Amino acid sequence: MEDAGLGPLEAAVLDLLWDAGDGEMSVRQAVEALPGRTPAYTTISTVMENLRRKGWVERRRTGRVWFYRPLRDRAGYAARRMHGALTDSGDPRAALLRFVDEMSPEDVDVLRSLLAQAPREDEE
Repeated sequence: MEDAGLGPLEAAVLDLLWDAGDGEMSVRQAVEALPGRTPAYTTISTVMENLRRKGWVERRRTGRVWFYRPLRDRAGYAARRMHGALTDSGDPRAALLRFVDEMSPEDVDVLRSLLAQAPREDEE
């Protein structure tokens, strides 16, 4: 599955889906829930279909209405964005160093703990 980048409206719709209490939403519900926007129904319908085509959501039909739910979680999306930023940086080591320099001490402690638990290539 190709992991195409997401546009701002796609990301906003995914945020709605991730925040949905039951994990799914119709196009109409998404249109009504988008804060500060009044996009056309057809626009959001197209966005949801694009997200489905890209492998971010799946849909199920109830009567005449399609309901969409995310296939990937928010943390996975953030991880892919961070990986892309490192790849695009031209110097991942320098980018990581700057990233860590800007982290809170608590986040640095979490990172240290996670790195200590991560298997090393020579241990696999």
